Amino acid sequence: MYNIGRILGIVTGVLIGLVIAVIMLRFVNRNKKMTAEYDEMQKLVRGRGYMYSFYTVLIYEALMCVLSMGAELPAEQCVIHFVAIIVGVTVHAVYCIWHNAYVGLNMNLKRYVIIMAVVSVFNLWVAFTAWREGELFSDGMFRAQTINLLCGLMFAVIGMVRLVKMIIGREEDA
Repeated sequence: MYNIGRILGIVTGVLIGLVIAVIMLRFVNRNKKMTAEYDEMQKLVRGRGYMYSFYTVLIYEALMCVLSMGAELPAEQCVIHFVAIIVGVTVHAVYCIWHNAYVGLNMNLKRYVIIMAVVSVFNLWVAFTAWREGELFSDGMFRAQTINLLCGLMFAVIGMVRLVKMIIGREEDA
């Protein structure tokens, strides 16, 4: 049975998150546009990144279908499917970072890094609060609050990959 209050809370949270994302996109781009601008090489790399991301999500969802046929998975359904989104976004971001196609030509990298750090810390803080109150994992299952932990970790991983790529780029230039 579905809890209508919970569903409305999740939908409201997603909508608020989308509004904040739109505002942040305008803030991050130097020309205040909603989308980043990329050169031809970046567009090709990003396309390949989307392809790898798509196939990764496809394999993950197929695996989850097979696994769920034989046993109950230790996570709520929303967590299982949201992991697919997180994995897909991470694959795309890491691939694009590694191939110098992540940051758009009109992006203010400093602002972008600050926003990524704030989003990561906020999600990890929400997850820590849920863990402290016993809401992250209960009755042998990962609960919906686990999504905040996964989002925080995703942004942290993307940030670390960006940092490593930046360090490697400096060493290559020297």
